[in-house]
Amino acid sequence: MDPVEATVAVLITAMVLGIPLFGLTVRLSLKPVMEAFIRLREAQMGSNSAETTRLAARVARLEAILDSHGITEEVRSLSLSSGSPERVLGTPVPVKDRERV
Repeated sequence: MDPVEATVAVLITAMVLGIPLFGLTVRLSLKPVMEAFIRLREAQMGSNSAETTRLAARVARLEAILDSHGITEEVRSLSLSSGSPERVLGTPVPVKDRERV
């Protein structure tokens, strides 16, 4: 066997077997690191209780505005499967009657 042929045969065998084994090794080594990173991000997102409280207050205020216009009763009485908000609410509210936020 020629030295060039032997070198090519060794390189092809190394690529055919080495690349999948390298990929498997990288996957197994990075999986715990990525799981730890995801748990860290989840913990950071959960610690924003002040932001969550402000968001809940804002949603409650917006619901109160909708209740004052009588819009939520119409939405509750209709099925939400009909599509766009104009279809759910029936007729669109004129712009001059809408409350600006």
